[in-house]
Amino acid sequence: MRVLALLISLSSLPAFAAAPGSASAAVQASNERVRAALDRYFKATGPAKQRARAEARDAVGALLDFQAIAQATMGRHWPQLKAEQRVRYTDALRGAMEANYLSKMQQGQVDVSKVRNEILGESKQGDKTLVKTRVTSGKDSAEVDYLLERGKKGWRAVDVITEGVSLVDTYKDQVNRLIPKKGVAGVIDALDRARKRLEEQQDKPATAQESTPAQESTPVQK
Repeated sequence: MRVLALLISLSSLPAFAAAPGSASAAVQASNERVRAALDRYFKATGPAKQRARAEARDAVGALLDFQAIAQATMGRHWPQLKAEQRVRYTDALRGAMEANYLSKMQQGQVDVSKVRNEILGESKQGDKTLVKTRVTSGKDSAEVDYLLERGKKGWRAVDVITEGVSLVDTYKDQVNRLIPKKGVAGVIDALDRARKRLEEQQDKPATAQESTPAQESTPVQK
């Protein structure tokens, strides 16, 4: 299971009672919304599928603070960006992340009804809270931890760590490799291309997808 394939888990079976208003309760509620949205997405056809895709993406991103994630993944380059570049990068990053997640779920032919997520507990990490979960699908399982901050919009995740691999670090490494060669515009273009390619793959008939081996996409492609 890859980092983005487990970005948001699909069904919550808490190993303990999550306190109302807690970070764990926020993760649990988000997971349930994602599961319902993805179920509609996989069942929809025609124009309804486009609407269902938008709903699924909104659900996928409901818990994630994309502004914070964008700033963290851009790292030392963020102060150098103009306001317009920050907006474009944040939008492109969000689009690529959400499209990659839906693509992984679709290519993997995941039965959302059989995916289970146990919320194992939460702990303070400085001014943030770490919510630990375990995702199980068939014989596969993985530890997926959410690092959250509480703000005006409630609990939002600023990083997702899958089997010890940080989502922020994964994107940051690729951004740092690409910026010296292509600049910020090149990073944004790469994210947009990745999103469009993934959307085109998702829109292919199921038979066409099955006949073409799924490519292992990276967060930022040249």
